[in-house]
Amino acid sequence: MNRLPLKLFLLALLLGCTAVVAAVVKAQLGPRHLPSARYLKSAAFQDGEWKWADAQKGSVKGTLTFSAKRPQQPIVVYLVRLGDADKPGEQGVFSAPATLDVSQKGGKFEPSFGVLVRKQKVKFLNDEENEISHNVYFLGDIEADLGIFDQGQSREHEFTDAGEVSVHCSIHKRMDGRFFIAPNPAYAVLEADSDSFEIKEVPVGKYRLHTWQKQKRFKDFETTVEVTAGGTTSVTVEMKR
Repeated sequence: MNRLPLKLFLLALLLGCTAVVAAVVKAQLGPRHLPSARYLKSAAFQDGEWKWADAQKGSVKGTLTFSAKRPQQPIVVYLVRLGDADKPGEQGVFSAPATLDVSQKGGKFEPSFGVLVRKQKVKFLNDEENEISHNVYFLGDIEADLGIFDQGQSREHEFTDAGEVSVHCSIHKRMDGRFFIAPNPAYAVLEADSDSFEIKEVPVGKYRLHTWQKQKRFKDFETTVEVTAGGTTSVTVEMKR
């Protein structure tokens, strides 16, 4: 008997079994939702040894002006402490805010938007009333996949870098959220009906003030500010097209 046809038969059988296994795995995992990453940027910062609790403090307050109609979306004003040569320096040792709980009931993240501080944790809760599984993964420069978890289970993640992150579920196509992670606790969130801010209890030193927009319509603004002990530094933030 010619062995060549037998070898071809065995090869075809092996390939067929492999295809069947791949199809079963794909059916078990389900389709993966992969939306496109948006203008996401992250940055790592060093804490150093100095402590926020021990530092003398001042405040930064200001007003935002707009060159065109503002979207009905929040804007974040945040400070990055500067070091040598006016480059981002040590941000100091501070206590991270309490863990943010995010519900997944009804196939949506609630809250679907939030401002966090570096080193703060987020707990995603599968609090569905029915037996529905969820997944959490992040896109952009800050990436992670927390896996699939069932009703009643939860997953935690600690953000160690600062920046914007988009949050998604691989099982539910329209289940999306967004977070901004500030480099330190010196930030303010301006809702759509507000154009003024005050950041209190800022350790004395030189900072770079930045803006971040949930819906980016203007060029992000930045300037250098000096915080003095017991003083208030005023600034006008010009949001231009």
